[in-house]
Amino acid sequence: MTLRPLALLSLAASLAACGSAPPPVPATEINTRNFMAEAMAAYNDNRYAEARGFFGRAYMQYRSVDDLKGEVDALVDLADSALLQGDVSAARGNLADARALADGHPDLAGMKPRLTLMDAYADLQAADPASAAQKLDALLATPGLPAELQRAALFARTQAAFDAKASDAGQWLAKLGKPSQEPLDAARLERLEALAEPDAAKAAGLYADALGRYQSAFYRPGIAAVHEEWGARLLAQQDWAGARDHLQRALHVRLWMYDASHSARILGELAMADQALGDATAAKQDAEWAEYLKNGGDPSKAPNPAVSP
Repeated sequence: MTLRPLALLSLAASLAACGSAPPPVPATEINTRNFMAEAMAAYNDNRYAEARGFFGRAYMQYRSVDDLKGEVDALVDLADSALLQGDVSAARGNLADARALADGHPDLAGMKPRLTLMDAYADLQAADPASAAQKLDALLATPGLPAELQRAALFARTQAAFDAKASDAGQWLAKLGKPSQEPLDAARLERLEALAEPDAAKAAGLYADALGRYQSAFYRPGIAAVHEEWGARLLAQQDWAGARDHLQRALHVRLWMYDASHSARILGELAMADQALGDATAAKQDAEWAEYLKNGGDPSKAPNPAVSP
């Protein structure tokens, strides 16, 4: 049968289209992209438990095709999410795995400064500022350290100095200079300035400003941290009612993030406030709940429904 010209043109177009069509994207690549996208969406909304699940699935995909850089990236993201959720033990495991890969492959050496920074973060959360300071001093002395990492390391080093009650804490604070245009940078600086401020009213103003910045950014870890630090200061001033208010608000946020570690610590401080306020029943319940979480209890099933997320 003889094809008419229109049919010939259609056939030619079809053949050309087939010849220029890109090859299909492998399912592994699609899955990995989807897992990372889901992980980042959860991470950006401070849903760290969910983010860790997706980062873990992405890591397994990378490992299944021997993509070492992808593995390290996913492990770092896992460690970051774990630290933001207060899970220091898991973060240390992720970082150890990432460092083993980076140590064994020179092309991954560029990841080491970030690993060192996160190791220091883990030390700070584990209440070991001396170890954090040692790592951060070495990191800050690294030639060519990217500006973003240098700024983060300087913040962490200043925090380590305050945590250790070091005599040079004020000098480290001065090195931070003025805040950047980034609201979270300004809020972090205000929290450190509050630690250095001897005047209670001025410190409260700094905490209030930092809280407002974090709330405007919907950044839950910062919101909780301000309330924790403010509450701890009020405890030291024996303002029991004020301390309890801030600690209770911090607890709501930490429980929402399924952060058992920080929640248990807050509950210990709440027990002090409640005891001082004469509410022995509440103080006992605080202590029992703290113990429940320390022993691996699920924050979403905590025994006090009044403050469940």
